[in-house]
Parts: sequence; C-alpha cells; structure tokens
Amino acid sequence: MSGRSIEGALVDLIPLTVAYFLVNFGGWLWYALWGKYLVLDLGFRGDDLGFFMMIYNLFYALATLPSGRLADIIDSRKILFSGVLLYSVGVLLLAFSTSFSSISLVCALMGFGEGVFFTSATIYAVRRGGLSRAGMTYGFVFSMGLLGEVLGSFASGYAKEMLGSRSLFILSFAIIASTLPLTFLLRRERLMRLVERKPANLLRILRDHPEFRLLALGLVFHSIGFNAIFSFISVYAGELGLSDSEIGLVNFAWLLSTLLMTMPWSILADRVESRLILAGHLALSFASWLAYIHSWDFRTIILAAVFMGFVSSMDMPARRKLVAELERGYGIGVLIGSLDLITMLSAIPAPMLGGVIYQAMGSRSVFWIASIINLLGIPFLLRIGGASRGREYA
Repeated sequence: MSGRSIEGALVDLIPLTVAYFLVNFGGWLWYALWGKYLVLDLGFRGDDLGFFMMIYNLFYALATLPSGRLADIIDSRKILFSGVLLYSVGVLLLAFSTSFSSISLVCALMGFGEGVFFTSATIYAVRRGGLSRAGMTYGFVFSMGLLGEVLGSFASGYAKEMLGSRSLFILSFAIIASTLPLTFLLRRERLMRLVERKPANLLRILRDHPEFRLLALGLVFHSIGFNAIFSFISVYAGELGLSDSEIGLVNFAWLLSTLLMTMPWSILADRVESRLILAGHLALSFASWLAYIHSWDFRTIILAAVFMGFVSSMDMPARRKLVAELERGYGIGVLIGSLDLITMLSAIPAPMLGGVIYQAMGSRSVFWIASIINLLGIPFLLRIGGASRGREYA
C-alpha cells in the first residue's frame, strides 16, 4: 500500500464509514417497507411500483459515470456532500407525496442523489486500500453501511406503527442530512497520481478492455434479475399476512446475515480469484431467491432471508476487487462509474418487468423468471482471465 498500513487506511475511512452507516440507516427506515407501502397501503398497482423503481434506477444510473469521472478530477468531499444533500431532500419530499406524478419526480431526485453518494463513497474507499487491500477497505465501509441497513430495517416496522408514514420519512430525512458535516472530515486526495491518460469514453473502454466487457455483461443479467424481484420482497411478505414490524424483521434477518458475512468474503476476495466468488454468487442467488418465494410462514421466510443474506454478502467485495484488478490505467473512478452505469441502465426496465409479471402471474412467477435471467451471467464471469497487474491508489 505504498508504505501505508491497512490500519492507517481504515482510520482515514472513519468519517466516511459513519456517514455510510447513517445514510443507510436513515434510508432503510422507509426503504424496507417501500413496496408494501405503495401497493398495499396507498393502493398502487404492481406495474406502478415497477415504474417508480424504474425511474429511481434510471436516475441512479445517470449519476454513476459522471460521479466516477468527477471523483478522478476534483475533491471527493464535494461530490459526497452533493449526493447526501439531494438524497435527503428527496426523502423529505416523499413525506408529502402521494400522487403518481409527485412520487415519480421524487424518485428521480432520490435516485440521482443516492447514485452520486454511493459511487463517490465507493471510489474513495477503494483508493484508500489500493489494489492489495481494496476488498478489505471497501468491505469495512460496506459492512458499516450494512449495519445501518440492518438496524434501519429492524426499526422500520416499529417506527411506522408508532409514528405513521409521514413522520417516518421526516425522521429518515433528519438522519441522512445529519451526515453532511462528516464529508468535510475526510482526508483530501492527491488526485494527480490517480489517472493515466487513457480515454474515458465508455464505448471505447468496452471495445478495448475485453475482461471489463465480460464483467459488465455478466453483471447485467444479475442486475436485471435482482431489480425485478427487489420491490416484491416486502410485497410477498405482506401477502403471507406479515405485519409491518414482521416485514421489518424479515429485512433485518436478511441484512444481518449479509453484514456478518461481508468481512469474511472481503478478506477472501483479497486472497482468491474474485471472479469465482462472483460466479458463485450468481449461482447461489438462484437458489436463495427461490427459497424465499417458496417460504410459507414467518419462520420459513426468516430462514430464507438469512440464506439470501449469506449469498448477498459475496457480491460487492468481490465485484469492487475485480474492478480494481482490471483498472489498467483507465482510472478506478471511471471503471467503477462505468460498471455501475452499465448495470443500472440495463436494470432500468427490470422493476417494470417484475410489475408486469406480478400483475399477470403473481409473485412466484416474478422470482422464477428473474432467477433464470440471473443465471445467464455466469458464463461471462467464468471467461474473465487472470487479472492484470494493478497500481496503488493511496
């Protein structure tokens, strides 16, 4: 790590880690119940839910590549601040939005803000570790974000039952906005060392970088499958007759399992081929999603959620480590932003696809079709060859 210890890198990441925790905690206070809130509380159709998530994903995607490029040029703290500000304002507006048009506009604002924040936060965390410890430093920050998701999902149902939906959104806004000062406690980056003069055009990267192209193609199918089912996780739990607090516990079990296994997978990603971990993640996603949709009561859905969490924890540490290995002078920010842009753009129709399938055939068909689509990405990941020698980003 260019003379810097892993302990020093983790100390540098403390302000970002706290911010990541709070943004995820505040976000999951409402996000854990989002599908159920729209379909079963406000009475929107399944394809309406799919449309809202399509808008959310579209604007998230539109934020990723510009955020990645800017993170290679200017101070990441400014980008992080802008993302938190936009996201928190969107959550506040959601408290007062009940019409189709207003929710659509707010989803656009929240998606863009979330995309700016999480892309720039990921780049900052990966750089602090450099190639040799990218999995560990990203896993450290990501784990604390997962802890925020775990606690937020656990509290979500109880908070909604006590406060009501509007107050829940306002509370979420206050928690997310409280992270704004933390962005200025981050260590300033020395950006001149980070990027070689290689073209950052997305189409040129895909043409000239075959291993990155295979990674993107493999994750496109996974992203379509996951985004097709995601909004219907809480919908299916509601269909089983679970209360808001019980649905919160389902999400809590899923995310707690993800949290507990993220650091072990992060450490493993630094020691074995990350492409194999990613391929295994897709294969086990098929099994875990079907286990969830075939659960029949509170106990079995909790067990399925734990299994889903174990599988989820394999994804991001291996994904970010593999991107760092394939950097090859394009700039880590550009490649992370490019990959997120590709996967998010490809997933934009996925919630709508899930909504249409739900209206026509029900929840179980959504999960089956999405699971099969997800499997199509495995051959592309297995074709990625040995990673090139990377450079340090410290």
